[in-house]
Amino acid sequence: MSKQLYKVFDEVEFQAQLLAKYWNNFSTEISEYLPDTYQPEIQKLSSKLDEALSTLVDALRNPTLTLATTGTTSSGKSTLVNLLCGAEIVPVAVSEMSAGAVTIEYSKEKSLIIHETPGALWECGEWRGITEDRIYQRLYQVMISYIENREKQPNLACPQSTIFYPFRLVKESKLELPQGTRVKILDLPGLAYVGDQGNADVIKQCREALCIVTYNSAETDAHKVKSLLQEVVQQVKDLGGSPARMLFTLNRIDVFRADGKNWPETENRFVEKAICDIKNELTEQLKEYTEDIEKLQVVKLSTWPALLALQIQNNDDIYSGEACKKADNNFNGLINENILEDLPRNVQKWSRHDRNRVAEALWQESYAEEFQQHLKEHINQHFPQLVIPQAIERFNVASGNAVAEWAVQTTTAILNSSEAGYQQECEEISRIRSSLELFLEDSYTNLRKPFEQIDTKFKEVIEKKSEDDLVLYLEKTLKDLQNVEPYKELGEKLYPLYGWSRELGKGINQVLDAVAESLENGTIILESPYLKKANASIVYLLANNLKRLVKLGYTPSVANNGETIEARTDEDKDKLKQLNEELNELSIHLNLVIEDVLRQISSQEIDRMYQAVVELFKCHLSHLEKGANNIAPNIIIRFPESQLNQVNNELLFKFNFESSFEITPKTWKEETRSFFHWLWIVPKHNTRSSDNAKIPSIKSLFEGWRVQAGKTQVKIVDQIAQWLLEQIDCLNKNVDKIQNDIFDRYQARLDKANQEITLDYENKKNVWEPMQQKSQDLAREFARLGTFLKEEH
Repeated sequence: MSKQLYKVFDEVEFQAQLLAKYWNNFSTEISEYLPDTYQPEIQKLSSKLDEALSTLVDALRNPTLTLATTGTTSSGKSTLVNLLCGAEIVPVAVSEMSAGAVTIEYSKEKSLIIHETPGALWECGEWRGITEDRIYQRLYQVMISYIENREKQPNLACPQSTIFYPFRLVKESKLELPQGTRVKILDLPGLAYVGDQGNADVIKQCREALCIVTYNSAETDAHKVKSLLQEVVQQVKDLGGSPARMLFTLNRIDVFRADGKNWPETENRFVEKAICDIKNELTEQLKEYTEDIEKLQVVKLSTWPALLALQIQNNDDIYSGEACKKADNNFNGLINENILEDLPRNVQKWSRHDRNRVAEALWQESYAEEFQQHLKEHINQHFPQLVIPQAIERFNVASGNAVAEWAVQTTTAILNSSEAGYQQECEEISRIRSSLELFLEDSYTNLRKPFEQIDTKFKEVIEKKSEDDLVLYLEKTLKDLQNVEPYKELGEKLYPLYGWSRELGKGINQVLDAVAESLENGTIILESPYLKKANASIVYLLANNLKRLVKLGYTPSVANNGETIEARTDEDKDKLKQLNEELNELSIHLNLVIEDVLRQISSQEIDRMYQAVVELFKCHLSHLEKGANNIAPNIIIRFPESQLNQVNNELLFKFNFESSFEITPKTWKEETRSFFHWLWIVPKHNTRSSDNAKIPSIKSLFEGWRVQAGKTQVKIVDQIAQWLLEQIDCLNKNVDKIQNDIFDRYQARLDKANQEITLDYENKKNVWEPMQQKSQDLAREFARLGTFLKEEH
């Protein structure tokens, strides 16, 4: 965007003010020719327009810019937050420290609030005039206390904190925001803590936020890199909305300086591959955003040296000296040799000139300046889209649509107020109503048809117990819908309505594969991205259960191949019984973990389905509005998205799994020999009992879960179809009501004009035909305001 950010907001305000003037002039002029009975209606419209304009101006002059930060494991997200703030106020550690969400609001005065949360084991309250170091220490103690106690107290809520601080992002980065902009940074929790209700409530705010996603560039292990890419996808899903408003940051990029002279080539190869891998992973799992992902913004950064560059320039010599020491110990590779040769070995002896040279080198070589410029451009490009369209929509719903409708309908009614014109217009209204109802009914039928087909197919599958793949049928049906007008423009936006199946299956497989790998290797490792998000206490119970299974003899060999056991001694029988109990326990613990994992996935997927239906309905409403106004050009029919596109996302997918193996009592003959039997060499047989069991392999053990999951998905397909039919019926009902109300208002205005206004030919020609043209121009200008950003930018 070439224009300064505040100018974009100023232009929208200017256009809205012009519209208000246009209406004032129009209403003054039309009032001269109307009976007094029209004046209350005009005054009411003017009053509502003034209120709506005042609300719009306030939204444009005092918007809220929210930056949400999230990141993969060990990606330096907390250091990035500190860089944005210009001070070390958020705790940084090698292990995961981001347990609870931290909101940082810009304020000239510093203060910290640690909010009261259920079961809090730390001090809650408010501290005003607090120093950066005290903010850091208090947050550190809070997070450590939570992390150390979360397994003992599963219901312990994550801490929630708010910091008020004069961060440098606003003070020094020259963002050119509208003067009254409120700015806040949301430091989001790590992947393991997003399920906490308090954190979930904060994450919901990210729907209207610009996001920075940090990626750990220092990770080289192929297995872990794959896990990081999956984490990126999880975080994008948790944030919700399009990746277009997310700035992806390849952090810790300085790691490639260790390659000596070849580091630029190594770094460039990594960056190209990382961007390609991130785009591929996102496209694979978020097909509805394919076009946005192609234009993804990815930037390089090393947050720690960039933060040190700021700290070195601090006026406090002790604070600056500590930063110099850290820079000297960790980042000499980013400092030019000419500078290093000039520096005294003792950092305390560095002059202010020396420190500034080091700070400048760190700032440039860490790509901090480039990052700052990219962030500014990202905000300039996307911030208006998050604020302006919604503000204009509210303005039009509150007043704009009513003003445009009244102006056009009133002038049209007056032009048809003569007795002959009135009768003819009444007939025309009846004809238009019929045409419009037919158009709306056809559109409704076409939208509803594919989901009726899915419902019918489900009933066939259940009745005939067929093995038809309902998810595949759902996918084909929705793709067919996207191939017809007006839904062609949706592209892949309906993908979430059938892509959920793949995601649920992937979640189950990740859990089962982690368990299988642990048992097969005899080492318990439950660290996949989905398992990280599961409740820590139930994952802990599952891990202990797996350890006991290994100890009882569920060895890698048994895990791979299974085994038939005949327990003859009491000790072996007890051991077999314990093994049976532990395998049944495995079923219970897996149930709990998978249920929790699927709950997390379902929440993400249902949000995506919700957005897919919003896009479907947006396309449908646009088609209806265009068609309706072609049928009835002088009625001014608007179908506002904010009023009609209300999708109820109360969907819940439930899974239940069962698994066990049976112990079968049997007998066997034990051969013994007494003295006489030995003498005559005659064997003696005693009948003994044994417990026999076939210990299942991992493959056969888990196959049952996968089969059960497949059966459950059939029910989910029908659940989605029923839900969508309900949404479509509700939308259709609301559309019918709005269009009927519009026609009723026009009929009332026509009746009033017929009763109160008499036109001669000259008056009609010289006053009311030009007045009708002005009303239509006014309506067009109100409609254009809603497309301002699309037209101008």
